[in-house]
Amino acid sequence: MNKKIILPFALSTFAALLTGCGGESAKINEDPTQGVDGVTSNTSCNTTDSECLQFVFDYPAAGINFDCSTDRYNHFATKLEGNIVTGACKLGDEATFYIQGTDARRISLGKIKLDTIAKLKTTTVPHIRVIDFAMALTEKSPSSLNANDETIRVAMAIVKILQSMGIERNDNIAGELQPTEFTEEKKDQLNILAKDIGVNELLSGEYVSILQPWLDVSKVSDAQAFNMVVQLLNLVNTGIWQAELPTYKAGGGSTSSDNNLRPDGFFGCNKTPSSKCIEASSDLLHSMGSFFLLSDRQGYTIGNGQQWKGPATTSDNIVVAPIALITKVKPAKLQIDAQSSWLNPITQQINTTTPLRLKLTENNPAEDLLINQGKLMNRNTIAGTENIYRQLIKAKDSDVIDTSHLGTWKQTIASTNYNGTVDIVKVNPSSYLSKDIFRTEKNVASQQNYIFPLYATLTFNFSTEAKLSPVSLGVVIDENGDIRSDIKADSTSTDMSGVCGTVKSINADGTITDNNDQVQYRIGTTGATLFSTNDKSISVRMLFSNPKFGLIDGASFGLNLTSGTGAKINIHNLLSGQVTGINLTNFSNNTVVWSNTYAYYTDVYNRLYDDLKTEDKNKYVAPTDAERELAKRFSGTVSIKIADQNIPACKAIKTKS
Repeated sequence: MNKKIILPFALSTFAALLTGCGGESAKINEDPTQGVDGVTSNTSCNTTDSECLQFVFDYPAAGINFDCSTDRYNHFATKLEGNIVTGACKLGDEATFYIQGTDARRISLGKIKLDTIAKLKTTTVPHIRVIDFAMALTEKSPSSLNANDETIRVAMAIVKILQSMGIERNDNIAGELQPTEFTEEKKDQLNILAKDIGVNELLSGEYVSILQPWLDVSKVSDAQAFNMVVQLLNLVNTGIWQAELPTYKAGGGSTSSDNNLRPDGFFGCNKTPSSKCIEASSDLLHSMGSFFLLSDRQGYTIGNGQQWKGPATTSDNIVVAPIALITKVKPAKLQIDAQSSWLNPITQQINTTTPLRLKLTENNPAEDLLINQGKLMNRNTIAGTENIYRQLIKAKDSDVIDTSHLGTWKQTIASTNYNGTVDIVKVNPSSYLSKDIFRTEKNVASQQNYIFPLYATLTFNFSTEAKLSPVSLGVVIDENGDIRSDIKADSTSTDMSGVCGTVKSINADGTITDNNDQVQYRIGTTGATLFSTNDKSISVRMLFSNPKFGLIDGASFGLNLTSGTGAKINIHNLLSGQVTGINLTNFSNNTVVWSNTYAYYTDVYNRLYDDLKTEDKNKYVAPTDAERELAKRFSGTVSIKIADQNIPACKAIKTKS
């Protein structure tokens, strides 16, 4: 068992988050980490400095004024860079946000302690949300996501102002998220207002009449404003979430203090507290795993992963590092069906009453692994252990921490109770989708062409070793920017192409029943739009997690975690009127590669088993024929084409009446 195990990603997401390594996000500007050097119109510090915190607005409104508490002399305003709106202050600053011209008249948006957004600078730029403005103004969190809550009402009022500015500038229509700008000229006209706008005016609704001479906010309804608040909360929570194996978790014999500074990953055992997981005992069982989650624009999360369970490895009565389990037992598949209530979108804390469920057995929910506790810190990380948590919030050893913020899980298998901790990192949040590329019936004028929802067929190719025919899968990128399957009735294992169904109902389990009475599955979302002369693209990330997908169940692509793993669909030719004009490439315009981590780890086990001496093999469970075939499907290539244009419902270029 000395064969070297090569993990799918050379550098962990956790390490990349802290060290600055990453994929090609800057290429398409999905989640850019580059900034503007020096003190500029939108930064009070050099964004490359370790103590300078760049932030992104969830609503892409440029020209929002802000002051940083450590800079007494300069004033700043947010700026559109690529497809995000950014600003920057020093870590620990209080940032005061407002809309104001050269006159004293202003619209106050609140003072935010940046420590409540992020205490540590990482490669993922944190969002400042409209709801953060509202909470700063009312000085309280919403009791619920309800239009009657005072803080939510203030958030709705702010949205109405932002949306109405966009409508006045023809940047957007009501209910649509597009970038807008408060120009200096427009802000200078605030002097015509009778009074300033603050929390009282926003709460009472008086702001509508006060602003009327300057901006008509009556064009945005309460319902549209509330829906936008929800849309923005979901947008910030989009991204790829990853939990990793306990690669750095030491065994019971380690005395190195460095181990306290490394994440434990996704790890636990049949003992409590978790410290006993590395204390030798005859009945000690280890459990560990890894997974990917993908959260979309409508607030749903899907995912897949793998888990290992078995007796802890000991040597001289000392527990060996738990990663050794990967060389002892087969991985078991974990499936995460669509869920929308596991994470509170406002507090970004896991709901203990509706935890994230990782399905181990298809028809036995009693064995589901439940991630039942944790809070997203710095808008990007759930820490499983106190030491990592203290690093994330820059806490001293003497500081008392809120242990309810730590990521924990539990599971019961055959009357054995397992529990443990989990570190989860979130990267690659989505941005708005430019109406110049993401054309829907809603955002184009009468008699203009639009593209979305866009129906297409993905073709998955396998390695030569697998000796499998390609698999065709129908998909649709809907008008929200999310992606679902489009599988026809009587589909086969290799032909799951679609007939371009529309939504008939959304089911309690997160699936969709289409107008052909076929159940469809959420499989991904879009990240951002990219505009150049010959490349008008939408970045996509997809993850397939249901037995319905057969040979490609467990596959994923476009997660953009390492170099070359991003994916984009170029629709330049479609926008130019050519109905077959799309292609799928990575950000370097090369063929997209899909991967299946469960199949990969199955292959690892199979190869380890085959390398054993004959006399040692009776200590292990032999791979089945099915597992050997699965192992051949750990990677391949994928391409895309427009859905069958002979089917009327599949029409790629549509005209608004």
